[in-house]
Amino acid sequence: MLLSLSTVPNAYYFGDLPGTLQYNKDPEELLAIDLPENSDDCGYKLCEHSFENLQRIIPCTKKITEWKILLMMRAELNDGEIWLKAALQNKTTGKVALLTSTNDKGNLERNGSRAVKTHDGVWFVGHYRITAPVVFWRELKNRLMY
Repeated sequence: MLLSLSTVPNAYYFGDLPGTLQYNKDPEELLAIDLPENSDDCGYKLCEHSFENLQRIIPCTKKITEWKILLMMRAELNDGEIWLKAALQNKTTGKVALLTSTNDKGNLERNGSRAVKTHDGVWFVGHYRITAPVVFWRELKNRLMY
């Protein structure tokens, strides 16, 4: 299975229709992804797996206690705009959720995306499939495999 190149430079997505939140990915299908050669991390670096960051990435429509962080990466732009990319695992089903959140609702709305409030109350999840640099997908595969 191949990742598809997004309209966002150096970012890729996996399956699902545009405007779809991804809550039920089988770990096996994520492990089967073929990764393209692209070393641009788009400014994303690993970040702390903390309760605070968990609150920033889970929409209010989901129970926070059902999820654990598998992987979380953060990018900060010069103007204080912050983005989180995360893979969360459901503690009961083992399915993986793939989500993007930001510290300002306007960051999403400027691009015509719907913003979903998180448990944090200040951060918002984009109501769309995740796009992320190859470094995110590679690290996710590593964490699922090992």
